[in-house]
Amino acid sequence: MPDPTEEELARLRVRAYGPDADLDEAGLARLTELEAALSSRGPSAARTPEPDPEREAGPAPQPVAAEEPPPAAEPKPVPLIAPVSLTAEPAPRTLDRRVRAAWVLSILVTAAVAAGLTAWTLPWGVRDDQHHAARLTEQPGTPDGAGQWNMSGLEVDELRSFGSYAGLEVYATDACIIVATAPLSEPGSGTGMCAGAGLEPVVEFHVPRRSRASAGDFGYPEEMRDHFPDGIVLRFTRQGDVILVDEGALPPGF
Repeated sequence: MPDPTEEELARLRVRAYGPDADLDEAGLARLTELEAALSSRGPSAARTPEPDPEREAGPAPQPVAAEEPPPAAEPKPVPLIAPVSLTAEPAPRTLDRRVRAAWVLSILVTAAVAAGLTAWTLPWGVRDDQHHAARLTEQPGTPDGAGQWNMSGLEVDELRSFGSYAGLEVYATDACIIVATAPLSEPGSGTGMCAGAGLEPVVEFHVPRRSRASAGDFGYPEEMRDHFPDGIVLRFTRQGDVILVDEGALPPGF
């Protein structure tokens, strides 16, 4: 037969430690008293209290119906991947043309240097991108016979040759231009002009028509007379490191 003290102790423990604990201070004091009395009886008296059937018993678990797995989705067709060509695409033809143009240009430049060309002129009747007949550049060395020119503002030691144009020899300093019918070391005629600081020297050389040629015209280079049988005005302008050549018609009555 169960001990009434142990039954009371079990009920107090359930009310004190169970999920629905509601033991007040008086009950806690009684629980402490019974636990102390039980401990004094020895190990034989320490039995596991029987749980309250009304509190411990819970609703019986309901069986869970197994859910049927959802039907497997049909596999979607995988799109075909277009084959990738491993062959490198050819370079644009524009690049080939540029390479060929650069190659041709390098050959022309090499040929010009090998021939010792220091002055560049365009073919007769052809203009550059700024509509000049030619661009003459300075040639190396000091020309001979420069001392025969006595012109105000001319520094003979600075005089340099800029090549020839239509048989005319062109010389210049930073401030002066001389156009002669022959090299300075040889007898000939010519004209020159010097400009003040901040201005560009300009020389105009008039070639009369062959029909109006006189004894004084015989000193003109034959090359120039052949190229300009109807006469012409040649203008030489110093601009930076080059001399620009322009061609124009003779003034009326010349």
